[in-house]
Amino acid sequence: MKSNQHFIITGGPSTGKSSVLAELRKRGFECFEEIARQVIKENQEKGSSVLPWVDMLAFSDEVFNRMILLNKDLPNNKTCFLDRSIIDLIGYMNFASKEAPSRYADGAKASSYAKTVFYMPFWSGIYANDDQRLESTEEAQKIDQGLRKAYTDLDYKLVEVPMLPVPERVDFILNYIGNL
Repeated sequence: MKSNQHFIITGGPSTGKSSVLAELRKRGFECFEEIARQVIKENQEKGSSVLPWVDMLAFSDEVFNRMILLNKDLPNNKTCFLDRSIIDLIGYMNFASKEAPSRYADGAKASSYAKTVFYMPFWSGIYANDDQRLESTEEAQKIDQGLRKAYTDLDYKLVEVPMLPVPERVDFILNYIGNL
C-alpha cells in the first residue's frame, strides 16, 4: 500500500461502518471514530440543542470544526481510515434540504483524504435505530442519496463495499487498496 493514504469509509446510517472500522483496527490499522456521533452524545448528555434534528447548521459547524482539527493531526506516511468526513456534512445538509456553507467543500478540498472512498450502501437487513440514530429506513435511504451526490459532486470515486460479513468486507477494502 502507498503511504499517507487517509481513506474515508462512509454511507448512510447503520450500514456497518463502525463494525468494519473495528475489524480494521483489529488488523492493526489506525482508525478514527465518527465525530458526528460523538458530538450528538455529548450534546444529549448536557441537554444542548446542538443536535442535527434541532439545529442542523450549528451541529454541522461543530462537527466541521472538529474534522478540520482531526485532518491536521492525521498521521503522515501511514494508511488510516476515517468514519465519515467533511463531505458527509454536505450530504446530510442535502438530506435536510439546507444549503451547506461553502467552507465545507473548501475544507474537504484542502484535506488529505484519498480520492477513493469506500461506500457502505443502505442495507435493510442490518438497519437499526439507537439513541443517536433516529432516522427511519426511508430517511436513511434519502441520506444515502444525499451522501452519494455530495461525494460525486466533489469528484471522489465511490467504491461500493459489498454486503458481506464484516471480515469479508474488510478483505474487499484491503484488496482494493492493494491494487491502487
